[in-house]
Amino acid sequence: MFSKIMVPLDGSSLAEQALPMAVRFAERMNAKLVLYRVVPYFTVLAADPLLYEEMNRLGEDEALAYLRQVREDVTSPLPTETICEVGSAAESVLQYANENDVDLIIISSHGRSGLNRWVYGSVAERIMSQAPCPTLILNARRSDSPNAPQNILVTLDGSELAEKALEPAMDMASALESQLHLLRVTTSGHMRIEIDSSPDLIDGIESNELVEAQEYLKELSQRIGLEDGQLSVEVAKGTVAEAIIEYAANNDIDLITISSHGRTGLKRWVYGSVAEKVLRGACCATMIVRNSEI
Repeated sequence: MFSKIMVPLDGSSLAEQALPMAVRFAERMNAKLVLYRVVPYFTVLAADPLLYEEMNRLGEDEALAYLRQVREDVTSPLPTETICEVGSAAESVLQYANENDVDLIIISSHGRSGLNRWVYGSVAERIMSQAPCPTLILNARRSDSPNAPQNILVTLDGSELAEKALEPAMDMASALESQLHLLRVTTSGHMRIEIDSSPDLIDGIESNELVEAQEYLKELSQRIGLEDGQLSVEVAKGTVAEAIIEYAANNDIDLITISSHGRTGLKRWVYGSVAEKVLRGACCATMIVRNSEI
């Protein structure tokens, strides 16, 4: 279970969209909530060090006042800590998470830079690629995101690396009394064969992969031990990212949980991969679970 949940904020209403879900999670999991804001260094000419120091001090005072107000607005009695540091946003968040046993980071996909930029090349990108714990990225373009996900999807490909996303998703589903969905996508045979082949061969490959995927999900369902009412399993066919996005849209999924690595192994991180495409295309929140051993 999660015991310390961190919410990076930048003073914008877009970044604050992560707060309701974080508060709900912390309440249901008896977790401590950490409200965290980084004040960037002012790029003032070093010719006047006193002015430089004063501007940084004023920026930190403003940020602390902002965090105190946010804390007051959190009406829940859950334990809440406010932290303000001066530095680079992503590096400061990562350092704090590493040094303070943070179990979950919840961050909005957009902040002060607005809606014109998605998470790539941003603070959220750096955090999700290097965080020592799962990172839940809330889609700021969706203003009606639920405070507590009712349907949580775990994407799987049959590998142990992909299954790293299963445990945190199960913890959330248990604490929030949510429905857990397990999805495995099989690719079409013609997508995997780049030479001319008979239709029978292609059909045979697709049939074998479908059976293997179904057996895998059945065995996995028995292993995790959830009841039928708590668990839904399905095999879809098609391009992996597109199939995940379509399933999420058609089944009222509130949160997609995906491992940073899968069958492609350790050479590829989330960029240019399934996780990146899901982050771009899904209309719901996405949680990236990074293997701490990688």
